[in-house]
Amino acid sequence: MNNMLTLEETKRFLDIEQQALEKYIQYGKLRAYKIGGTYIRFRKEEVLNLRYEIVPSKSKKSSQTTIFSRLYDFWRFNNFYIISLAVVIVLTVVVFKF
Repeated sequence: MNNMLTLEETKRFLDIEQQALEKYIQYGKLRAYKIGGTYIRFRKEEVLNLRYEIVPSKSKKSSQTTIFSRLYDFWRFNNFYIISLAVVIVLTVVVFKF
């Protein structure tokens, strides 16, 4: 059984970008192994340990949403319906006023 992950597999598994992965390597949180002098691999155990460190910090950020971000998300996903309702109300007022 293969105990190593490729660069792409590690990025996908950790759900991070190349730059973030390079910082983890630079700061010693994840050790990279060169196989054949060119291919970079990572041990599954080390990647799993790093993932358990990353996931709680990501969940803390998502749980601390502000009212502004909630309103922005509401507007972003429902703006068509809000604008349509406003147009219908304005047209109804115009039609029945005259």
